[in-house]
Amino acid sequence: MNCVLRQGGMDDLDAVFRLSQKAFAENWSVQSLHAALASGYELLLCESDEGLAGYLLSLSVLDEVQIMQIAVAEPFRRQGLANHMTLHLMAEKPHMAEISLEVRESNRAARQLYTQLGFIECGCRNNYYSPDISGQRENAILMVKKLH
Repeated sequence: MNCVLRQGGMDDLDAVFRLSQKAFAENWSVQSLHAALASGYELLLCESDEGLAGYLLSLSVLDEVQIMQIAVAEPFRRQGLANHMTLHLMAEKPHMAEISLEVRESNRAARQLYTQLGFIECGCRNNYYSPDISGQRENAILMVKKLH
């Protein structure tokens, strides 16, 4: 699959918002995404001939980078795009000491992907995500990879 990575900006946020609505049970508003970019978050886009295939939203603070969101559109899942975007982010941040993220405890595919990339599970945020339709809250697993 052909995919071009590029830095995203304010003009891309409507497409990012639409993808986030499809990818996440809870998603940020367009206003929250605008505020995030305005305050220094970075947006990496993965585009195909068919449009936005995925994105990665990150925040760098001092010598750490945190993946805040990563989403891949349904037709492009299981093709290595999340892996590709994560590796690109790590390559673009050679001066960073570590990269971290939070992932739903039930998201075994993401946990496996990040484990294969060298991330380790280092903690848990109990009941982190908002209740689902049945009233159940889900834990977030903290994952970290030391970059040097």
